[in-house]
Amino acid sequence: MKKRELIRRWGILFLSLALITGTVSVPSYTVHAGEADSHNTSGEEYAQEVEPEPEPEPEPEPEPETPSEGDDGGDNAGTGGGGSPARSDDGEGGDGANIGNSGTSDGGSTTGGAAGTTEGEFDSDYSDTSDSGSTGMTDAEEGSTGATSEVAALIEPVKVGEMDEPEGYKEADKYNGTNEELIAQQHIVTDLPEIRKDFRFTTVDKVYAFSAHDMYIYEEQSEDSDVVGTIAGNGILYELENEDNGWIYVESGKARGFVLEEELIRGDEAERLLAYLEKRAARISAMLPEGVSRESYFFTAQDTVPYYENDAYAFRRITTQEVVIDAEAAIAKSDAGIMEDTSDDARTVGSLKEGDLVYVIEEADDEWLFVESGDVRGFIPSYELDRSSSVQAQIEEEGESSFGTAKEVITPGENRAIYYSLCSVREGARYNEIREKILEKALACVGNPYVWGGTSLTHGADCSGFVQTLYGLFGYKLPRVADAQSRVGTQIPVSDAAPGDLIFFARNGYVYHVAMYAGDGKTVEAYSTQYGIITKELSERNAVWATRIIED
Repeated sequence: MKKRELIRRWGILFLSLALITGTVSVPSYTVHAGEADSHNTSGEEYAQEVEPEPEPEPEPEPEPETPSEGDDGGDNAGTGGGGSPARSDDGEGGDGANIGNSGTSDGGSTTGGAAGTTEGEFDSDYSDTSDSGSTGMTDAEEGSTGATSEVAALIEPVKVGEMDEPEGYKEADKYNGTNEELIAQQHIVTDLPEIRKDFRFTTVDKVYAFSAHDMYIYEEQSEDSDVVGTIAGNGILYELENEDNGWIYVESGKARGFVLEEELIRGDEAERLLAYLEKRAARISAMLPEGVSRESYFFTAQDTVPYYENDAYAFRRITTQEVVIDAEAAIAKSDAGIMEDTSDDARTVGSLKEGDLVYVIEEADDEWLFVESGDVRGFIPSYELDRSSSVQAQIEEEGESSFGTAKEVITPGENRAIYYSLCSVREGARYNEIREKILEKALACVGNPYVWGGTSLTHGADCSGFVQTLYGLFGYKLPRVADAQSRVGTQIPVSDAAPGDLIFFARNGYVYHVAMYAGDGKTVEAYSTQYGIITKELSERNAVWATRIIED
């Protein structure tokens, strides 16, 4: 090969490497709204208007070398059209490809009647497997190496042998009192209101975020889980809950689920981008109907599964939407059924008696209405209800409480129509979600070891160290040993325990063990050296009382 040709080829190689590894790209933010030709804008224009921090100088170019087996070549990956770095599987060399903004669609991804363009098509084979499962906590706050936090961990509790007692059981041999005497010394409250988790949603403030590139919304906190929504680059989302493990629970459009924190534009940067996009979109505001919300200028996610098939839909019963409405009241003309779908052949989810009170939440079509009566929600033909002005006057005069409501046939949890609309005539009960979170964290530790005197959720804890550390993660300070813990909070009967409450066990007048109630007659607890941290059926033998530390 001629020397000049060799030099030319090496020059091309070095130039390619420089473009791939040394260039700092500026994201290309685009307004997805009505007049695409007047609202597409380059990252350069955005940078001039919002004056971001200057980018650092690129590092000196390294000498080219061939990665050895096992090297993470992802550092040398290219960037997609939207400027977001391409991602590669752990331990694999990146190929410089990404699902970024590389093309245009016909404007089908729109909201609020605003037409626009999407940027890029989703790769059906995209399956990033980067390691994002760590919680980012210290060893005292750790995520788990055992089972996941899915409630499914409760379905098959460990069957403990009749002779296998908790590790602290023999400690009670040192005492000669009785449990009856111990209980008599306590102040156990029996008239606390029942804690009931309402199916209704509550409204929270909007926390804005944008997709850094075309991305997926997942059903679980795992990239191996089902995709429940897709969103184009620079699409708008609302953060509902930061799960503190690299995942954020979001809603966008009709999609609700989990996204990786690293794939979002968040915080101050999101607010700057929001202001910029609003400024650009304001130029066509006169073209949109009066009263259209500002979010209507932007893309939202497209749900890929129906809400009733998405297990993440009601993971947190919170939303940025206004859910309490002043619904029209009506009266059942005769005995009738409330159906799960707009069909006479659908399942009956509730039954009405003549004269029962019904609220019309939404008109489903010309014939069917989506209604709520008591805790029953579903569909009913409009001809079954009296919606006349005289009925309205009767309800107002006699009061709503004087009318009967539908009888539940299918529980809300089994009724696929329950979230056809998030709106209701009343807001959901204020259920302290710390209960869910602390229980999820506890279940994530199932399978981890028991260590006498330990307080590590991953490396080992005893029963009291387990609950002390769990509660500590959420700001509650508990004493170190079970006997002292049993006197903290409100003491209640074991039968009144709600998920997240603590249950204590005693023998010879001494509290030797503590477990966390998980609901449905089950517990999660650091049991013994033999069994480790487990879920099991609640044993009432030696159970003396429960304590409520989390107030609702």
